[in-house]
Amino acid sequence: MGELKEILKQRYHELLDWNVKAPHVPLSQRLKHFTWSWFACTMATGGVGLIIGSFPFRFYGLNTIGKIVYILQIFLFSLFGSCMLFRFIKYPSTIKDSWNHHLEKLFIATCLLSISTFIDMLAIYAYPDTGEWMVWVIRILYYIYVAVSFIYCVMAFFTIFNNHVYTIETASPAWILPIFPPMICGVIAGAVNSTQPAHQLKNMVIFGILFQGLGFWVYLLLFAVNVLRFFTVGLAKPQDRPGMFMFVGPPAFSGLALINIARGAMGSRPYIFVGANSSEYLGFVSTFMAIFIWGLAAWCYCLAMVSFLAGFFTRAPLKFACGWFAFIFPNVGFVNCTIEIGKMIDSKAFQMFGHIIGVILCIQWILLMYLMVRAFLVNDLCYPGKDEDAHPPPKPNTGVLNPTFPPEKAPASLEKVDTHVTSTGGESDPPSSEHESV
Repeated sequence: MGELKEILKQRYHELLDWNVKAPHVPLSQRLKHFTWSWFACTMATGGVGLIIGSFPFRFYGLNTIGKIVYILQIFLFSLFGSCMLFRFIKYPSTIKDSWNHHLEKLFIATCLLSISTFIDMLAIYAYPDTGEWMVWVIRILYYIYVAVSFIYCVMAFFTIFNNHVYTIETASPAWILPIFPPMICGVIAGAVNSTQPAHQLKNMVIFGILFQGLGFWVYLLLFAVNVLRFFTVGLAKPQDRPGMFMFVGPPAFSGLALINIARGAMGSRPYIFVGANSSEYLGFVSTFMAIFIWGLAAWCYCLAMVSFLAGFFTRAPLKFACGWFAFIFPNVGFVNCTIEIGKMIDSKAFQMFGHIIGVILCIQWILLMYLMVRAFLVNDLCYPGKDEDAHPPPKPNTGVLNPTFPPEKAPASLEKVDTHVTSTGGESDPPSSEHESV
C-alpha cells in the first residue's frame, strides 16, 4: 500500500497539481510551438458529439447537449486554426518545418478528422432544422474532403518513405494517422446517407466503400509492423501508450461504415443494384462482416487499456500530451459500431454495452479537456522544448538491413560473426562487402 500511495502522489504532481513547471514565456513565442496535435482535441470533441447523437437510450435534452458540444467543437476549431495561422504568419519557416518534421506532419490528419466529424454532425444536428440547401452543403463538403484527404494521405506517406528516418524500434501507432482521413470517407458516407437523394447517394456510397477499404488494408500493414515492434522491442513508454487506442479505430470504423453504407445502398436501389433483393442481402452480409472485424477492435481496446493501466501504476514518468485524445476518437468508432451491430441483430446487450462505453468516453473527454487546459497554464504544453516539434528525428536505419552501413560501426551482434556456415555444416568465405547477407 505504501508504494501505491507513493505512485498516486507522483501522478498527482505530474498530472493534477497547478505548480508552474517552467519560467514565463510570452504567448507569441509559445505559439511558435502550437503544433498540429492540438487538433486532436477538436477531433475528440467532434467524436463525443457523434456518440451523443447515436446513444440508443435517450432522454429529453440529450440532443441539446449534442448541439452544445457541436458548437464547442466549432469554437475550438476556429481558435486552434487562428493560433496555427498566427504561427505560420509570425514564423514562416514553421510551415515547411511542420510538414518535414517526422512526427508533427502525422498530426495534420487530426485537423482533417476534425472536419470529418463536423460534416457528420451537420447531418445529425443541422440537417433536421434546415432546408434543402443543407443537402448541397453536405454533398459539396464531402467531395472536397475526399479529395483533400486522399492527396494528404499520398503525400504524407511519400514524404515518410522518401525520408525513411524510422526503424522498427521507433514504430508507433501514430504511423496510422495519415490513412485515417481517407478511411473516414466511408464513415461520413454512412452518416449522411439519410440526407441525400438516391441518385446522388450512389456515388457517395461507392466512394465511401472504396476509401474505407483502402484505409483498412493499409491499417493492417502498419498494425503488423507495430505488433512486430511489440514482440521484439516491447511496449512504448507509459506516457505514449494512450496512442495504442489508435489500433481500435480502423476495424471499428470499418464495421460501422459497412453497416451504414449498406443502409445507404439499400436506399439507393435501383441506382446501384439490379436484383430485387440484392440490397437486402448486402445488409445481411455487411452486418456479419462488421461482427467479424469487431472482435479485432475489442481485442485492441482491451490490450490498450491494460497496457496503459499497467504503465500508470509504475514509477515511470507520465506527462499529458495532446496525443492522449487517442483515448476518445478511435473508440468513438468502437462505440458506434457496437451500437449499430446491436440494432442490426436486435441485441439489447450489444446496445447497452456500447452505451456504457460511450458514457465512459464522455467522462474521459471531460478529464482530458481539464488536463489539456491545466498543462497549458502550467507551461507543460505549447512551450519551447515540450511539444512534438522538439522531438529529434529517429536515428537512420543503421542496422544489418542497410548494405551501405560502414563495417567499422557494425552492431555488436555482428562483430561476433567471423565466418559463414553453410547448410552442410562447413565454413565458407565471408560474403563480399558489396553484397553482404544476413
